[in-house]
Amino acid sequence: MREKFARFMYGRYGIDKLGYALIIGSMIITLLTSLTGGDGNIVSMALLIWEAYRFLSRDVYKRSRENQKFLSISAGIKKKLSLLKNKLRDRKTHRYFECTTCHNTLRVPKGKGEIRVTCPVCKTVTITKT
Repeated sequence: MREKFARFMYGRYGIDKLGYALIIGSMIITLLTSLTGGDGNIVSMALLIWEAYRFLSRDVYKRSRENQKFLSISAGIKKKLSLLKNKLRDRKTHRYFECTTCHNTLRVPKGKGEIRVTCPVCKTVTITKT
C-alpha cells in the first residue's frame, strides 16, 4: 500500500508553507463559523480544495512560484510584527526612529539628551534628541 501511494505521489508537488497556511486558515474559519453560527463553511471547503489541488498538482514550477510569492509577503508581515514586538518590549528604555536616507529602523537609548546616531547601513549621521 505504501509503495502504491509513493508511486501515485511521484512527480506531484506535495505540501509547502502556503499549503500549511491554507489548511490552518480553513480550520480557523471553520472554528469561527461554528462559534458564531455563521455561514463560512463554503470558504473553508474552498481553501481545502485549493490545497488539495496544489498538493496533487504536477506543475511544480507554478506551485513553487506561488509559494515563493506567499513567503515574500509573509516575510514582510513577520518583519513588521517583530519590530512592533520589539518596540513594545523596549518602550521604556529605547526609542526607535527611521533613517532619513535609507529608511532603516534605528534604535537609540532614551534619556541621553541630544546624540549623534550613525546609520549602520548608509553611514548617514543624524543628530536626534532622545
